[in-house]
Amino acid sequence: MITFAFEPRAEDVFWSPEWRPVNPDRPEHPELTGADFSMSCFLADVRLGVHGVDLSLRTPGLPVADFALMLEYARTELETRSDIAVELSVTQHVFSLSRGSDAVTLTTNYAPGAAELTWAELWQLTDRAKAEAFRLITTAHPELRDNAWLRETVGAPPTA
Repeated sequence: MITFAFEPRAEDVFWSPEWRPVNPDRPEHPELTGADFSMSCFLADVRLGVHGVDLSLRTPGLPVADFALMLEYARTELETRSDIAVELSVTQHVFSLSRGSDAVTLTTNYAPGAAELTWAELWQLTDRAKAEAFRLITTAHPELRDNAWLRETVGAPPTA
C-alpha cells in the first residue's frame, strides 16, 4: 500500500487567502513563474509511505510543485535508464530509483531502508503528486487555475 499527502506549512504565507498571487518584485511581469512555484511558493511537508517504508519528508521549505515535478522527471528518465538519482531544487534531498524487471526500488538520502513499488504504482504516485499539488494550490488561490505555467506543467485535471 502506498500512502501520500502534502501537508502545507502553516507558516508559509503563500497558502493564506489574504496573499495575492503575484510577484511584486517584478512589476513588469507580476505573474508567478515556474521558478516561483519550484523554488519558493507553496511549501509543504510530504507524507509518503511505500509498502511499510516511511519516506516522509518534513522540512521548512519544500515546494509542492517541485516535489511533483521531481517525481515525474524521475519516472520519465527511468523508462530509458536502469537507475537515476534526482534532487529536490531547494532542499537537496535525493531520491534514487532503480528499475528492475518487475519493480522499481526507491531510496533516499534522508531515510533508511529501501521501498519497492511496481511501475503502475510509480505512475499512480506521480500522477497523484501532480494532481494534489495543483489541487492544493488552486484551492488556496482559485485564480491560479489561469496561470499558464502551473496549468501546463503541473497540470489541470481534464475538463469535462
